[in-house]
Amino acid sequence: MQKIKNILKRLINKDSFFYKVLSKMYHFLSTIKYRITHNKEVKKEHKEYHGRVEKAIETIKGFQGKEYVVFYNPTWLGVAASTLGLFKNNVPLEHVYSKKDIKKIAKSISENNIKSAIFSQVCDGWTSIIEKIKKINPNIKVKVIWHGNCYEYFSDFTWNLNKEVMQLYKQEKIDCFAFVRSTMYEFYNKTGFKSYYLQNNVYKENNGKIANNNNKKTKIGIYNADSRELKNIYTALSAMKLVPNAIADVVPINAEAKKFTEILGLETTSINDYIPNEELMKRIQKNDINIYPTFTENAPMFPLESFEMGVPCLLGNNNDYFVGTKLGEYVILEKEDDAVYIKDKIMTVLEHKKEIMSLYQEWKKEFNKKCEKLVDEFVKE
Repeated sequence: MQKIKNILKRLINKDSFFYKVLSKMYHFLSTIKYRITHNKEVKKEHKEYHGRVEKAIETIKGFQGKEYVVFYNPTWLGVAASTLGLFKNNVPLEHVYSKKDIKKIAKSISENNIKSAIFSQVCDGWTSIIEKIKKINPNIKVKVIWHGNCYEYFSDFTWNLNKEVMQLYKQEKIDCFAFVRSTMYEFYNKTGFKSYYLQNNVYKENNGKIANNNNKKTKIGIYNADSRELKNIYTALSAMKLVPNAIADVVPINAEAKKFTEILGLETTSINDYIPNEELMKRIQKNDINIYPTFTENAPMFPLESFEMGVPCLLGNNNDYFVGTKLGEYVILEKEDDAVYIKDKIMTVLEHKKEIMSLYQEWKKEFNKKCEKLVDEFVKE
């Protein structure tokens, strides 16, 4: 079925009525096929989702009369970390498929006198919750934080959700948006969507105190890249190979990346799967430097997490961190696809590591204040 879908995408105009009908038919048939072939798994999965809805409702009750609650999907690690770093009244909630559960969530918001329901990104069923909230009580404000950027609209899943939330805004069922990158905020604000700007933040107990390592070799980490093109793992590994006496720590590592390190003769430590954030934080502290040379991002959490844990991190020129500062001159990459250039930046950071971490600590003090102010403006809208 996927092959048929790809052929139709190439042959038929995506905006045509015919394509839209075929797209709905494809989605309907593929859903039926999945439910038939995975009947037991689907039932079990939906039962688990129902249980999480009940837990979410109990959490909402604990915020009775509050200014706001924020829904986030705890399995979306970046979004979860962003939400927990910015807000206090957080409600973990995954996909919601049952109409009964959708109504329960919406009623709980109204019955507990919550003034604003904030959705940190949107997953399956959440647009229906938004519609139900406004139907039950139009005075409740509904706000959506969009963590992605325009590049990610290539994904059918992301595009469809974006399309739905923008339509809900035009129907006055969503009151405003927040974006975690200034360029996204500026664009949507200028095109008529009421928008606010937020900046992701991270708080770790280490607070940027430099991690003291006695590594005999230069240990460099790259994490959460896997096989996604935008994460640029192969250029990162190439740059590491050029660093004298280097070891690459890669989590997770896929079969192709592992083979690439073997071809390069790059010494590597690795884990095949994603690991919990707490475990990852302990792991990165053992490194001399981490790199995150992604091609496109909005407000990635990992570079801040790395600095908070006392390890400098190179990052792509595609977010708002450290822009216009001395710290930015050291760690922001201008050429994410150039392995030699990245290697030179690694060497410079290692040479000036103490200065860089000191610059980070000073920068973070003002950044914390800025983030709190932006959140306050958004919540009180």
